[in-house]
Amino acid sequence: MENFVREPKGIQEFTAGCRLMGREVADRQKLVKECTGVYKNENALKEHGEELAYWVSNQNFNRENFVKGNLQWGITYINPFTVDGECAMTSGHFHGDPDCDEYYYGLKGSGFLLFWDGADDFYVEKIYPGSLHYINGHYAHRIINSGEEILAVAACSLPASRQDHQSIREHGFPYRCYKRNGEIIWEKQE
Repeated sequence: MENFVREPKGIQEFTAGCRLMGREVADRQKLVKECTGVYKNENALKEHGEELAYWVSNQNFNRENFVKGNLQWGITYINPFTVDGECAMTSGHFHGDPDCDEYYYGLKGSGFLLFWDGADDFYVEKIYPGSLHYINGHYAHRIINSGEEILAVAACSLPASRQDHQSIREHGFPYRCYKRNGEIIWEKQE
């Protein structure tokens, strides 16, 4: 008899580590000092030395193929820290192909997901374990860790979206998130 019962292609832990493991899983990381174009006070990046800002684990069986419809599953893990009071965050991005939507799912920690249409519509959703976030492909988005532990956020996305980080580096988001005396403060960008 043939053996047609197989192990799954990947395992997503929902325990303390929320680790992604399995075939075709690739990891990449970014140090705080490499987050140029993200934080308002770039001189303060030096104070973090070799500190890890965040890392991403992705499972994508069609890594070289950017055909619409090919999905990937990923987890972003953001360490808790501030840069001159500004909360830890990803660089954020628009989708080069705005027809590619995305879902995020909060696994661990607490924070925010920023949404911006590039013009007047800007809003923020709270991220926490179990929160589900639909991202319209026309909106730039960024994850912010405002808590005291690692923020882990799962994503189901299309590599065909071709993330556009450069537009965010050039124009930024309309608001920045700071933690001062344990309180979250939102400051409008000028």
